[in-house]
Amino acid sequence: MKFNNILLMMISLVASVVAVETGLHIFNYPKSPEIGWRFDQSPYISEATKNENYTNQLGLRGQKIAYGPEDFVVVLLGDSQVEAGTQAFDKLPERLLESALKQRLHSERVKVFSVATAGWGQDQQLLALKAYFKDYRADWVLDWTTPVNDYWENTFIDRSVTPEAGKLKPTFSLNADQLTPIVPFKFEWKLRNLFALAVAHGKGDKKYTLEQYYTDRWQAALPSPARLVSSKSQCPAIEIMEKDLIEAFVAGSRAYTLVTAEDVENGRSHFSPFLKNSSECDRYSITITHRLFQELAHLSAENGAQFRILHPYRSDLDAAFREIRCVKTLATGRYFEFDGSDWLRYLKQSSLNKQLLTLHIVSTQPMTVGKGDWHLGYEGNQQVMATLADALVKMGLTTTHTGL
Repeated sequence: MKFNNILLMMISLVASVVAVETGLHIFNYPKSPEIGWRFDQSPYISEATKNENYTNQLGLRGQKIAYGPEDFVVVLLGDSQVEAGTQAFDKLPERLLESALKQRLHSERVKVFSVATAGWGQDQQLLALKAYFKDYRADWVLDWTTPVNDYWENTFIDRSVTPEAGKLKPTFSLNADQLTPIVPFKFEWKLRNLFALAVAHGKGDKKYTLEQYYTDRWQAALPSPARLVSSKSQCPAIEIMEKDLIEAFVAGSRAYTLVTAEDVENGRSHFSPFLKNSSECDRYSITITHRLFQELAHLSAENGAQFRILHPYRSDLDAAFREIRCVKTLATGRYFEFDGSDWLRYLKQSSLNKQLLTLHIVSTQPMTVGKGDWHLGYEGNQQVMATLADALVKMGLTTTHTGL
């Protein structure tokens, strides 16, 4: 009799939990976080272009995807460098590259389209390229890599360089060289979420969000970010704030310590994994990023497209990073030795080396949008796309779709 009572209580408890969980799902409480973003949803959208309406069929900034059967189609895959959110629509990299190729090839049968938005790593690029190939073709896919972003972006389920969670995104986990798509959250336990919020708010953290909850859980499951800390004596006495980096370099500063507000200790920074004392998390970042590049290359080949990883070595940003000897965290005052000699060194040591397409862009002036913004301005984009067009023509680009 006692056993029956216990069993009945357990059944009643489970039924109550299921009923409450179902009700919470019906009313979407707590409200599910938004996952991922396109141009109009981007948390990084520029004030200069946020009200424009120039998006392609994928909801990304760029011209409409339209081409003829004989047109040679190039896809520029990437992040904010391709989106160029501060630039006028007719000055986007896709427009500059298309114009440059038409001039060099003396043909109008060239089309260039953007599959990119600010804040994307190769994880979201892979999902977007899959969506592109469902309806469209390409002869070339050029992935404009931003190494100071890509490694840490591909590691986390959110995008933020601070301990505070950023916007959540679809991403991938890596286990035994196998990529597993993680789309948060195909199913979520509302009661668990409600409990997590209640506990945090009960402790006085009224700003605690579900984004933070999911980010903290994801980060706890990653390999350890622990690394050796360097001493102040190992680092240059010259200290430069991160926002002043390029201007200080152009003014003649060399071999300096860079001071940053980013979460370097947890690998959530533009300086991971280029710190000399690497962590297990850094090594994971490298491995999963390269695995994502391999999957992008495979997807492109499956759809008859050549794939290249594009990186323009710049005489302002790349050169300024080469002079960083240490990184100092603003919050903790800790020092970490840094090696910015070559952002592509890990890719060059991998099987992806043959797919690298590097350009050397030299200017006597900063090529940035402005102080504190490292993105290329119009003149910088124009120079990069002109150099890229020359490289593609030299590689044997034709004006006719190969149909491979």
